[in-house]
Amino acid sequence: MISGSMVREKHHKIYICRSIMASTIREEDETKEFFDSPEELKTKVSQLADWIRQSKHFIAFTGAGISTSAGIPDFRSGIHTKLGTGPGKWELRAKGVGRDAKKHKTTTTVKAIPTPTHMSIVQLVREGILHAVVSQNCDGLHRRSGLITDKLYELHGNSNVEKCCKCKKEYLRDFRVRTAVGARKHKTGRKCDNPACRGDLKDTIINFGENLPEVTLDCSFEHAKRADLCLAMGSSLTVTPAADIPETTGKKKGLVIVNLQRTPLDHLAAMRINGKCDDVMKLLMSKLGLDIPEFRLKRCVVIKANHKHEVCVEGRDQEDHPFSFLKSVTFSGAGPDIRCDQEPYTVLTRAGAALQVNMAFHSHYGEPPLMLKFNVAGNIHTHFQIKL
Repeated sequence: MISGSMVREKHHKIYICRSIMASTIREEDETKEFFDSPEELKTKVSQLADWIRQSKHFIAFTGAGISTSAGIPDFRSGIHTKLGTGPGKWELRAKGVGRDAKKHKTTTTVKAIPTPTHMSIVQLVREGILHAVVSQNCDGLHRRSGLITDKLYELHGNSNVEKCCKCKKEYLRDFRVRTAVGARKHKTGRKCDNPACRGDLKDTIINFGENLPEVTLDCSFEHAKRADLCLAMGSSLTVTPAADIPETTGKKKGLVIVNLQRTPLDHLAAMRINGKCDDVMKLLMSKLGLDIPEFRLKRCVVIKANHKHEVCVEGRDQEDHPFSFLKSVTFSGAGPDIRCDQEPYTVLTRAGAALQVNMAFHSHYGEPPLMLKFNVAGNIHTHFQIKL
C-alpha cells in the first residue's frame, strides 16, 4: 500500500481524483470478507431503519459493490471473494491472472439490469426519504433504474454520457461512449448536433489524476454537510476526494457503512454492516414497510413534423432529455424506403402522406423493432414501455 495522506485537494477550484495505485497487490487481510450472522444483520438493519425514520437529511453514497449482483465486477474484491462476479479488476491485474468465465457470471454494463439496491434507492427518493445519491459508479445503472437526475451526483462520470466541449450540452446514449485509448484522451469522434456549435464531444469518465466535475462535487459536499445520516454502500472508501463526502458526515457520527471488506472510514462509522448490498436493502425496505419497485425498461419516442413536412424521430428518457437508444430508423410511404443509421433521423415528405416509421434498437435487453404508422401533420408523441 502506498503510504501518505489521501486528502481532498483544491487548487484553483480543481479537484483531483486520487487513490491507492491500481497495480498495488493488496495484502490478504485487506481483501478478507466479513459476514454478519442473520440475527446480527436483522438487528443492525432494524437500527438503521430507526435512524432513517429519525433523519432530517438522509443521503446515500454508492460504489461498485452495488452493481456486482447485476454481473458487473468491482475493482478491489480479493481472489477468494464470495461474490459471483469473482475477484475485482485490479486484483486480477495485480495477480496477473484472468477471470474464470465458467466460474464467474459477468455481463457488460449496457446489458446489466439495475439491482434491488438500485431500485430500492429509486423508491426511497420517490418517497422523499432519501435526499441525494452520490455515486462513484460509471456503469449508468442509477440513471437506467429511473432515479431522477436532480437527486443523482455522478462524481466519476457515466459511461453512457458524452458532453460537448463548447456548449456543454450532454448526450445520453444506449452504448458506451468512450472510444479513446489513452487515459487522458476523451474525444469520442462525434460532434454536437447543434448546427451553430458542432463542437467535439468528449466522454465524461474521470480517471485517476484528472479533475472531478466541480459543480457536482461541491453539491455533494453540501449535501454531506447537511446530512445527519449517510449510508455508504459497496465502496472501498479509498478514492478521494469522493471518499471525503461520507467522511464529512461520519465526523458527525452519522455514517453507516455496508461492505464486506474493512474500509479506512470504519473508525468513523456509527455502524458497520457486513453483508451484501442487496441483502441489506431488501431487509431495510421490509423494515420501512416499502416495496422494491420492479425494473421496467422505458423508452419514449418523439416524432415531429414541421411546417416543411420534415419528419424527425427522437428518443427521450423519462425526464424528456434526449436519449440515443435507436440504432436506425427506416421511413416508408414517401417514395423509396429511406434508412437513417445516424442521428438526426429525418426525412422530407409531403403533407398528408401516410408514413411508416420502422425503428431498430440497440437491443441490449432484446427490445423488438417498433413500427408506427401515421399521416404527416403536426407533432406526434408516442410512448411505449417494455417490461423485462
